[in-house]
Amino acid sequence: MHGPSPLYEVVKHFITDGIVSGDFVPGKKLPSESQLVAALSVSRMTVNRALRELTRDGVIFRMQGVGSFVSEAKPAASLAEVRDIRDIIAERGGRHSCKVLQAEYVIADKTVSELFQLTDSVEVQQVVLLHYEDGHPLQLENRYVLKDFAPQLFKQDLAKTSLFHYLQSIAPLSELEHIVEAALPDEFEQEHLGLDGGQPVLRIRRRTWVGRKVVTLGYLSHPGESYCVSVRIKPSDFKK
Repeated sequence: MHGPSPLYEVVKHFITDGIVSGDFVPGKKLPSESQLVAALSVSRMTVNRALRELTRDGVIFRMQGVGSFVSEAKPAASLAEVRDIRDIIAERGGRHSCKVLQAEYVIADKTVSELFQLTDSVEVQQVVLLHYEDGHPLQLENRYVLKDFAPQLFKQDLAKTSLFHYLQSIAPLSELEHIVEAALPDEFEQEHLGLDGGQPVLRIRRRTWVGRKVVTLGYLSHPGESYCVSVRIKPSDFKK
């Protein structure tokens, strides 16, 4: 099902892997098109397509006559903050651990496709993680990720590597959507969060954009009695 990648994807992987590893840091100039052609033994047209797609997705930016640069991460807006569950647990003085329940390619159903703003059902990466605080389940994370955004995702040790920080390292976040609801848990949430049918669960649906494209869709479930969300805003946040 998964044959060799097109050559332009090889170029994109080379650059995104370099960003993740720290070889290419934000604000710094990338190798020139000629250098990429020589290093990867591909055509200039192939390199140009890869750079155009990375620019479209906000991973890099290009200056005519100067070259291509890794995009700088932008500070999160004060109205909405994206945080890693590992950092939240650490701030509470707890010990984080994680169990990988699922990591596989799946065909996006109608709902997932619509939330990714896709017209067709495509193959995406699905990761289901169970996060613990001091041995007690705190978050059930069901994450969908576009394949061309994080093509090396399944090569990561997802039990030890922060999925949040890995995805953030690929490209700066340009837009975030959080939808929060309180509900009674379904059977899957009951089983993995250790809840009975009458205990509340707090669900967060998170979508993230890079450029104009939705790149991740996540469903985060928490025991309602041990987790809360908060927002702090200033009147100036609403001024244009």
